[in-house]
Amino acid sequence: MSPDPRSLAERVSVETGLEFSGTEGREKDGSRWLELVPADHPAGQTFTLRTVIGWRRLDVHFRPGNFASDLMEAMGTADETGRRTFLAVLQACRDAGAETVLTINGSGRDPDDGGIWTAPWRSLGLVIRKGMLAINEGDAEADMQQIELWTSRAAAAIFALLPVEVEGSDMEEEAADVAGLPEGARTRVEVNRYERDRRSRAAALAIHGYACKACDLDLGERYGPAAAGFIEVHHVTPVSEVGENYIIDPRADLLPLCPNCHSVTHRRTPPFSVTELRAMLEQTSAGSK
Repeated sequence: MSPDPRSLAERVSVETGLEFSGTEGREKDGSRWLELVPADHPAGQTFTLRTVIGWRRLDVHFRPGNFASDLMEAMGTADETGRRTFLAVLQACRDAGAETVLTINGSGRDPDDGGIWTAPWRSLGLVIRKGMLAINEGDAEADMQQIELWTSRAAAAIFALLPVEVEGSDMEEEAADVAGLPEGARTRVEVNRYERDRRSRAAALAIHGYACKACDLDLGERYGPAAAGFIEVHHVTPVSEVGENYIIDPRADLLPLCPNCHSVTHRRTPPFSVTELRAMLEQTSAGSK
């Protein structure tokens, strides 16, 4: 079965919390593409993500709609969490050997140049190119895994800048409600606020992947399509210990863990580190031989 735009849309929708619809077609040179568009939004006022499937390469293009100038301006004024998350995902792409091409107001820009945030954005372009891939060699399942990976990375970068309402934006009101409650109640509010920011979660998965960092379990491989992309995200530093204005770094602060390893991590205060979890697993594995 060839790569499926509907499956790709479902996967990216789950990761970002933004519903996408998927279509497919061909470029003039015959290369196949899969395209995602936010569902239930006027096409001209939003954007598309088009993943072009070439010979041993993938090119993922972000393309704003013809009437998306308001959206572009809003993306250029993203908060600090959004900006850092955007840059972290692009850096992870480069670390994995991809080329990232960022264009703002018609000019190529270096993502790490802080000056990109100083002037209003009238237009935005982003292309993530990854070559030297084992793709289009007859293994449709492997092809789809690569398409999902690189499309998800592009989606996570863009999602970080979108003017979506972050879940938990009513946290100040909730915090007032628990002002007289024990520390545990306040901690739950803090956890909710951080974990509800799906930008960080989507970026962490785009950067680190879906295999547990402690036991290497990929639930999609173990259980099949029903569990594809299912993984929990662990805060390396407990959210109750960081300040209110702390900016999450999805590269360093968040790691994917399977539900079992995540539960064991929190069997102790402070939590066990991923290195300690791996040592436990190695010890029990050696003892069983």
